[in-house]
Amino acid sequence: MMKRYSLCLLIGILCTFWSCSDDEDVTPSLKDEDRLETLIDKSNADIMAFKEKYGTYILYQFDQLRDFAYQFEQASSWREAKLTYLEKEDVPGAVAFLEEHFFNCYRDTVKLNMLPRKFLICSKVYGGVLGISNPDGGKNGLHDAVVNMNSFTVARLDRVTLATMSAERRDEFVRQIHYMFLGGYIVNVQRNIFVEELFFDPAAKLYGTRVEREKNEILPDEYYMSRGFFPITDKEQYYYPLQMEDLSTFVEHLVKMDEETKETVWNQSVMRTKMQYVAKSLKAMGVDIVKINPLAEDFL
Repeated sequence: MMKRYSLCLLIGILCTFWSCSDDEDVTPSLKDEDRLETLIDKSNADIMAFKEKYGTYILYQFDQLRDFAYQFEQASSWREAKLTYLEKEDVPGAVAFLEEHFFNCYRDTVKLNMLPRKFLICSKVYGGVLGISNPDGGKNGLHDAVVNMNSFTVARLDRVTLATMSAERRDEFVRQIHYMFLGGYIVNVQRNIFVEELFFDPAAKLYGTRVEREKNEILPDEYYMSRGFFPITDKEQYYYPLQMEDLSTFVEHLVKMDEETKETVWNQSVMRTKMQYVAKSLKAMGVDIVKINPLAEDFL
């Protein structure tokens, strides 16, 4: 009996040891943090100050696989994407641009609690569909910004691109970055439902169900908007979006809204109410949505 007890005790100790070893193997966060400390540019005071205050590493020297492409969904697309890195001389201007046009639109609570640990900046990201970002040239092309579970990447931040960017293109570029953060990272990656549940009520029975239309038939915009959805223009899409897709789409239209879109949404009571929930919830969360798009003020 004593031998059996001693054997059980020995097995228990060994199991505990192996369990601790396994925990260490599957928890690489501290190792990753040490690695990021070797990647961050300690000579850049702005980058270091941002990391110390918000815990986010702004990196222009990083590993394409471990920092950019590490992803479970669309894994091959992320690995096949081609990056052009920033030169060291590009970095101060890139960080200043982001501070003025992106970071300044969010209160400290957002930057402390909602930014990813890795904020990657580069010159170009070329590839196919990456997360919710579509390339600008069809099947493959350049991206303004992309986001996945591992990092947030903003491209086109080299000196030449920023210097030659028209005011109209700059506004489009900046709003795409905001959409990728709010609709891409906060909604699609973090699964953060920041709106009241009332936002989903008008379409509660329709999410994920089949749209009643014939093959290749295009239904009028009114058909969708009276049900609380932005129109489906893809002839191959026969199902209403799911809840998170719906929220992300409203975020996109709020951030990128022009006068025509604003009037269209405003004149549809269901759409107007849903957009008001999104705008007011973002403002309450700490997002200066009016600074991002002045037209959003009508929904606050």
